[in-house]
Amino acid sequence: MKQIQISEVQKDLLQFLQMAQEEDIILIYEGKPVGYLVGFADEDDWIDYLMLHDPKFQERLRRSVQDAREGRTIAFENGKLVSDSEN
Repeated sequence: MKQIQISEVQKDLLQFLQMAQEEDIILIYEGKPVGYLVGFADEDDWIDYLMLHDPKFQERLRRSVQDAREGRTIAFENGKLVSDSEN
């Protein structure tokens, strides 16, 4: 992980965005970390980032995991509700 002064990034943001595709960058201002530059190698990386940081998605995921733990699942093959007692 690189650490770069904000003043350097201001000169050529595109260069640092390209660098961030390979390695995350900590932005430094007056000797202190103030930001984090993450590059996305492709659209999938961007979508993954959005999902991981979206509170609505996180809540849906949490509920889905809880449903699965409690046996409230749907078999993909036939779209039928399957409970633990049927397995």
